[in-house]
Amino acid sequence: MILTPPGAHADDERARFVADGFSWTAFLFPALWLLAKRQWVIGIAVAILQISLISLSSVAGGFLASVLVQFALRLLVALEGPVLVARSLTARDWTLRSIVPAPNLAAAEEIYFTSVASSETKPTPPSPADWTARKPSNGGPGLGLFDSYGER
Repeated sequence: MILTPPGAHADDERARFVADGFSWTAFLFPALWLLAKRQWVIGIAVAILQISLISLSSVAGGFLASVLVQFALRLLVALEGPVLVARSLTARDWTLRSIVPAPNLAAAEEIYFTSVASSETKPTPPSPADWTARKPSNGGPGLGLFDSYGER
C-alpha cells in the first residue's frame, strides 16, 4: 500500500510503502514491533497482555493456555500489524494512492513511480469511508460474486 502525506502529490518522495503481509519481526517481538511503528496504545496493551500471559504460565494448568494465547496474539500482530500502521496513517489524513502487488520494496517503488510518471491524472482509489457510504444498486448481485441476470 502506498500512502502520501496530507497535501502531497502522488510522486512525493515522502510516500510510505506499507507491505500488507506477514511480518516475522512482528511475530517474534509483537509489542516492541508495535511500539517501533508508533502504535502506542495497542503496543502497550499487547505488552501488558504478554506479561500477564507469562505470569499465567506459572499457574498450575495455565501453561498450555498461555502458550496458545501467546501464539494467537503473535500471529494476529504479524498478520494485521501492517494494516494497523496503514489505518493510523489514513486517520492522520494521509492519502492511499495505490496498492501495488510486488515481491519487495524496490520492485514496489519502481512499479509505483513509473506508473505515476506515465499518467499525470490517475484517479485515486476510494477511501474506506466511501465503501460504507455506498448504496447497493438495484440490478446488481445482492449475494454472491456473479450477477444472476434475472434468473432464480
